[in-house]
Amino acid sequence: MISRRALAAIDARERADATPVARHDERIDILVEFLTGCRWRSLTADALSRHLVTALDAWHHESQWLEIELLWSLDRNG
Repeated sequence: MISRRALAAIDARERADATPVARHDERIDILVEFLTGCRWRSLTADALSRHLVTALDAWHHESQWLEIELLWSLDRNG
């Protein structure tokens, strides 16, 4: 639930409401993986928020690079 609420807060910049995101949102797994490997209960809300946004940004940048590499691969083979 923390991941869904964090994503709702992040998405609230683009939407009017801050309802939790759908359970099938692919970003939830990214945040759950981060939370599993971290002692997040010992963090302040501000620190946890920063870490969650950083984990999401890292995933986003990695997925962008994978897309670029796929396009390069298709260009070479096509």
